[in-house]
Amino acid sequence: MATPRVSIEVDGQRLPDAALARLDALDLTEGDDRTARLALRFRLAQGADGTYGLLDDGTFDPGAAIRLTLAAPGGTDQVVFAGHLSHLRPHFEDPEANSWLEVLAACPAMLLAAEERVASYPDMGDSGAAEEIAGRYGLRIEADSTAARFAEDDMLLIQRADDWAFLRHLAARNGFVTYFEPDPTSGETVCHFHPRRGDEPPQADLTVLREAANLIWIDFEIAHDRPAGRRGAAIDAVAKRLVRAGGEPQEDPMGEALFATQAAEGLVRAGATGAVRLLRGALPRDEAINAQADGQGARDRMVVEARGELDPALYRGLLRAHRPVLVKGVGDRLSGSYYVTEVRTEMAAGTLKQRFTARSNALGRRGAEPFGQSAEAEAPT
Repeated sequence: MATPRVSIEVDGQRLPDAALARLDALDLTEGDDRTARLALRFRLAQGADGTYGLLDDGTFDPGAAIRLTLAAPGGTDQVVFAGHLSHLRPHFEDPEANSWLEVLAACPAMLLAAEERVASYPDMGDSGAAEEIAGRYGLRIEADSTAARFAEDDMLLIQRADDWAFLRHLAARNGFVTYFEPDPTSGETVCHFHPRRGDEPPQADLTVLREAANLIWIDFEIAHDRPAGRRGAAIDAVAKRLVRAGGEPQEDPMGEALFATQAAEGLVRAGATGAVRLLRGALPRDEAINAQADGQGARDRMVVEARGELDPALYRGLLRAHRPVLVKGVGDRLSGSYYVTEVRTEMAAGTLKQRFTARSNALGRRGAEPFGQSAEAEAPT
């Protein structure tokens, strides 16, 4: 039976085969707007001198850089995690065979959260501030430009938080996501700050109850109580006028039509007076308030949630967060395109499994989805 391929580097040095042979389990969780976390569990064995390898030999010193390369059975090797040691958890038990060392690591978000600071970003927009934050840590950033720019003598952008909290705040108010992810080939860590990229080429199909099925199970939740849009108003003290935001949604539906619009019509039919939420703390500039309304509205309208479990051996690859994927075998309304918001990859006893959460803003298909893709035919992305 084919088994996953695993390689672990600590401070740039690959763990020797003898140490990897003691790896009993791994658990990697990654998703939008969250710290990616890796847990590795090794069996402990006492040497003749009473010491324990991996624990006493200084392999995992404070600040150690940890990189995980993983391949599903039949799949391609890819770097799926790059971060730093966050915790060590040794466990001793009689019999000695039940003793283990758990190594926990976190992506660079842990470094950004280490220090709270007061900082200002004169003559910058939110994306410029994000670029400066990433630059403090020598990280490459993929950032989309934000609409509003704040002049130093007009509205100064000020931070009073740690860098990770502030980065998430900036992302949320623009409807962006932010996260850290290694390049799957080079392993270079990239900071992401941009809208959800639901229009990129989708990953290989997730299939259930059909030939070549790779899902163990999948379930859905369709929210009928979400707002169809956001409205806001603020006073621009410099221009001495009222600025407003609101209107019809602008984003493309991932299926036939935005379901939140249908849900809002249902709420009105049931007796509600409307399905709109107000912006809180909106910035009093035209570009900023409209970006905030559009961004938060787009998050509100991701009303269809899928949760499932995947067999990577059948998928012949790894499902990745932050990317679209096609789901099939679940009927006309639920089959289609989803954006993967979170993935948890686990390995125990040499067997991989993945659990995931994905979202969509629509039901049904658009008709142009490229169904039929196989993970074994795809390069890592």
